[in-house]
Amino acid sequence: MIDSHAHICGKDLFPKWREAAAGAKSSGIEKIMIICRDTEEARRVISMAEEEPMFDVAFGYSPNDVLKIGDREWKELRELVKAPCVKAVGSIGMDYFFYETIVPKVLQKEMFIRQLHMANELGKPAVIHMRMAAEDTRRYIKGHLKVPGVVHGYSGGYKLMKDFLDIGMYLSFSGRAFMEASEENTRKVIRDMPLDRLLVESNGVFGAPAASGQAEHLSHIIDDICTLRGMEKEALTAAIRDNYGRLFS
Repeated sequence: MIDSHAHICGKDLFPKWREAAAGAKSSGIEKIMIICRDTEEARRVISMAEEEPMFDVAFGYSPNDVLKIGDREWKELRELVKAPCVKAVGSIGMDYFFYETIVPKVLQKEMFIRQLHMANELGKPAVIHMRMAAEDTRRYIKGHLKVPGVVHGYSGGYKLMKDFLDIGMYLSFSGRAFMEASEENTRKVIRDMPLDRLLVESNGVFGAPAASGQAEHLSHIIDDICTLRGMEKEALTAAIRDNYGRLFS
């Protein structure tokens, strides 16, 4: 199985990451894209990925972190993303959820577009975070992104599915896709979208004892998608492996 989006770079995990990697492998996980949100995380995970080929790395600034980012952080981002094991810029995007601290939309937009341009310049895919902001996210990607990318935890609904596919995006699904208020809409997306653009993700955190839980979670997502699409599990996992390799090659 391929986990295209996971957060496993916290300080508590780092000292035992080799044990965690071994547990993930024995549970059936072949590859994990680790998403980093700051330079400290990125440096840790780059060191892990340089030693362990099952790990890929993505690094970018979340829309919720706009107010923390200055010139130094931008310079560090550019330098770290150049590392060969960093396969993508992300996750980046737009987030209109009602958090305690609301980041103005105009500032989110500026940071999103700046990172889209960075992805173009470095020739690396973009991992897109989109929450309650599907229309704006689509608009900014269409206007600025020139490389492929993936919308993680896709929740844009059926109507916008074709637009995202037409501008070169892959769509990734977590377990949350089957628990949302728009559940049937999301299921229709999963049923009808092209197989060669589909990815799955845990979007989770795991430690060494919980690696089997991460694998179980991914397996359940794959089972649900197989049921919706009328596919065998082996065929779907093979397609996901091909898709991941094509996008992040």
